[in-house]
Formats: sequence, C-alpha cells, structure tokens
Amino acid sequence: MLKYLLVILSIFCFQAHATPIRIASDIWCPYICENQTGYVVELTRRAFEIQGQSVEFQTIPYKRALVELQKNNIDAVLALMPHTITKNQLINPDVIVGYNSIDFYTLVGSNETFEHITDLNQSQQVAVVSGYHYGVELDAWFNVHTNTYFASGRDPLAMNIIRLVKGRHSVIVGNKNVIEYTASQLNLNQQLRYAGTIGKPTPLYVAFNQQNKDSSITFTNGIDMLKANGEYQQIINKYKILPKVVPNEVRHKNLQKFLPNFK
Repeated sequence: MLKYLLVILSIFCFQAHATPIRIASDIWCPYICENQTGYVVELTRRAFEIQGQSVEFQTIPYKRALVELQKNNIDAVLALMPHTITKNQLINPDVIVGYNSIDFYTLVGSNETFEHITDLNQSQQVAVVSGYHYGVELDAWFNVHTNTYFASGRDPLAMNIIRLVKGRHSVIVGNKNVIEYTASQLNLNQQLRYAGTIGKPTPLYVAFNQQNKDSSITFTNGIDMLKANGEYQQIINKYKILPKVVPNEVRHKNLQKFLPNFK
C-alpha cells in the first residue's frame, strides 16, 4: 500500500511540475521587457525553474491581465502595487521585487517642476496610462481634471512619449526607469527632461490569484534559494544599468509611423 501511495504522489508531483505556471504582464521595461526579459521576469522564472517548475509568460495589457487573473486563466501578474493587490483580493507572497515611483517628464526647455500635486494646476495637458494606480490623491486629480489624457492600447507609454515630443502633451507621468528606457528605444531620450517626483516609492510584488496559494509559496521559496546561491544578486546587478537597446522589430515597426522627424 505504501509503495502504491508513493507512486501516486510521485505522479501527482510530476503533473504539477509539468503544468507551467501561467504569468502575464504588459511591457514595463526594464522590469518586464520584450522577449521574456527584464529583471522581474528573470527573477520570477528562475524562482520556479530552480525547483523544477516551468513558467509560461504572456504579454497582455495591464487591465486585461488583472481580469484574466480573476478568471483563473492565468496564475499570477508581475510587478503589482499593494493597492491593486488588495483591491483585487490577490495573494501577496510579500517578496518585494522592486519599487515604483511617480515621476514627471517634460520636454527639454520647459521649466516646470513637480513636487506637490498643486504643481499640476499650471500644466496644459497631463498624460498618464489608463488603468494604472498613481496614488489616491493623484488619481483623484487626474480623474476630475479634463486636461488629463488617459492612454491605452499596446504601447500607451511609448505613445505618450511620442505625443509629448510632438507637443500634444506638456507633461507625462510614469516610472523614471521605464520612461527613460522606453524613450531610449525610440531614440527620443535627448528630447525629454526629468521634472520631479511626487510621493514616496511604492514596493512592487508578484501577485497570485486565490487558486494559486501553493504557487505563491513556491515562488517565495525560490527567491530565498536564489538569494542563497547568489543568483538573485547577479540578476539585479545585470539590470542596474539599462540593457543594450535592441528594439523588438515588430513593435518598432508599429511605432515607427508615429515617430516625429527631426531631420
């Protein structure tokens, strides 16, 4: 009887590991990049792989990822903030994978600075990404001011940068690392100017739906293993300096028609 029980348990464990963990997110480089790169992607993949568990990544819009997570069509979403995790009743393994800041960018030559919400009152048009959480007070400001533009679609941040350079926005809002990386991919980083940060950095987590508590535990154990063997720090060090810019060909072609011509 014990022999058969062990066989059944081994088959169950094999099937559990044979079924990939389904993880989704939108592109938010250098955290989550094209072609399944980015340091949060690499940390998450290795946290599971080191325990023999395969992972399947999908690139889908942020709001859709949360919907699919609730439907159990995927198992986890990368780089979520505490507010989003609580609102959607997700499982938080309490492993911080990074921090998000609310940073403001204008065109070079502008003298606008942003340290307080009231600084936005003089802006002609502010561009943000639809579905993202910028904090209770900033969200409230954006929602009641008609000069706020909510970008959506496959590359909302990239399109906000392009529209800023074309003069359609006076300021764009996002994470400094992500804005600068995306602008460098578009060869527009020299046109942008960092104009300040409002609020304090917020921790980011990999969150799982309620059906995947075991996967959240596996993830936590995997991160501990990566820290113990030094691989965690190697991945973090790899992305301290933005990786070499090699634009995804399809994505670059899709955005090419919107890019301004400075010749």
